[in-house]
Amino acid sequence: MISLTNVYKEYTEDQHVLENVSLDVKQGEFIYLIGPSGAGKSTLIKLLTCEERLTKGNLKIGNVDLIKLADHHIPEYRRQIGIVPQDIVLLSHLTVYKNLVYTLQAMEVDRKLIKGKALSALEKVGMLSFKNVFPTQLSIGQQQKVAIARAIVNNPKIILADEPTGNLDNKSAIDVMKIFYQLNQNGSTVLMATHNSTIVNTVRYRVLEMKHGKVVRDQMEGTYGLATDYRDMFVI
Repeated sequence: MISLTNVYKEYTEDQHVLENVSLDVKQGEFIYLIGPSGAGKSTLIKLLTCEERLTKGNLKIGNVDLIKLADHHIPEYRRQIGIVPQDIVLLSHLTVYKNLVYTLQAMEVDRKLIKGKALSALEKVGMLSFKNVFPTQLSIGQQQKVAIARAIVNNPKIILADEPTGNLDNKSAIDVMKIFYQLNQNGSTVLMATHNSTIVNTVRYRVLEMKHGKVVRDQMEGTYGLATDYRDMFVI
């Protein structure tokens, strides 16, 4: 599904943001990408979304070779994956529903399918009742749910999320994580960069730890650090 082989990302000869990173992600996996700020987590996700291009190595998602992917094919490629960026960017002059409609129109989805897809995505994240509300009228947690709905509006098989709970309080973070876990249980592959140790230690999935641009740990059902059990908080 996702394959990186000897991947390097360099901005200068002396600045290796990613150094010799190799990993394979299978369809249906849920992976936490952890590590300190500057470890290379966000850069790795940006390589997968083609926001950044690697310096050398091999990188494939499914049957798409991102090394050979021409710039003019990148928008089409991005329509096949769900991207939840670090910053929530919704169109404030459009309602929640119309934010999703705008995304689907940009994807050139058949007009007959747009309404159903938009409403279905909002239902999946528990925001259907807010469809006619403007983003500025929502809490940060609710805005993040809409951002997730936008990312999954075209039913992608792969979801890439960069610190999706970074600006949320504990309750909102748990609510958002439940959505990701449910999406994964429904078959989506999820790769998520996070600093939230409680979540990583509580709901155990594969952990990739990065330091100084390298993967230093790849652990199934791994932990962030010392594990604290809050499992009663997560009913998914």
